[in-house]
Amino acid sequence: MRSVVIIGAGNVAFHLTRALIQNTVNVRQIFNRTLYKAQELGEANNIKYTDKISELEKADLYIIAASDSAVEELSHYIPFDDTLVVHTSGSLSTSVLKGDYRKGVFYPFQTFTKRKNLRYEEVPFFVEAENKDDEEALFKLADKISNEVYRVDSEKRLKVHLSGIWASNFVNHMYQIAQTICKEADLPFDVLRPLIEETAKKVQDLEPFDAQTGPARRGDELIINKHLEVLKDSRHQQLYRLISDSILRTYRND
Repeated sequence: MRSVVIIGAGNVAFHLTRALIQNTVNVRQIFNRTLYKAQELGEANNIKYTDKISELEKADLYIIAASDSAVEELSHYIPFDDTLVVHTSGSLSTSVLKGDYRKGVFYPFQTFTKRKNLRYEEVPFFVEAENKDDEEALFKLADKISNEVYRVDSEKRLKVHLSGIWASNFVNHMYQIAQTICKEADLPFDVLRPLIEETAKKVQDLEPFDAQTGPARRGDELIINKHLEVLKDSRHQQLYRLISDSILRTYRND
């Protein structure tokens, strides 16, 4: 890809722009409907920026790096037919892109936060396109950034995205609940950080099935019931019971 335009200026756009530039890809322009956001990203990387469709430049590739709910609307903005347009969503198919241009997906499988540095070569990328030539071009582009690039269709990519919800979003919500319980005991969240770190390290060497510990893994209903009595929030009680039951069923015959 000789030239790329980024559509969007949020967390994903921020990191994709940085990753592409670091790997000598020509990011020609940033487009965002809110000018100051486009300006912030553009000026930070010495790239032209705009919020006007009339100023959108011709490029080989347009990457719509925006929330899932905004992809379809943004896809209407690209006025060029002889180009490739992709989105970065894990859960949307190429059919969400509404235009006469060629279509594909360029999905970086990571949780992104602005100003949080990442090793982009460790971020898995999943690519898809309507034709083989475009798929190969997207693969080569992703391969410049990452050591892990996969060709997957929309159905498999949706499952990848779902797995990430369990492994990241749900886990982070559990951290928030754990922090609430620590506060009730007048303890800082810092007491959990070594445990969190060791748990994350274990699954680098073990299968999650083998890494599981705790009262539900042991089938210790006495401790489970004590924990349920301590929990004050009924929603937390329900979650604890559901998750404990799932673990109990998983290891029942182990």
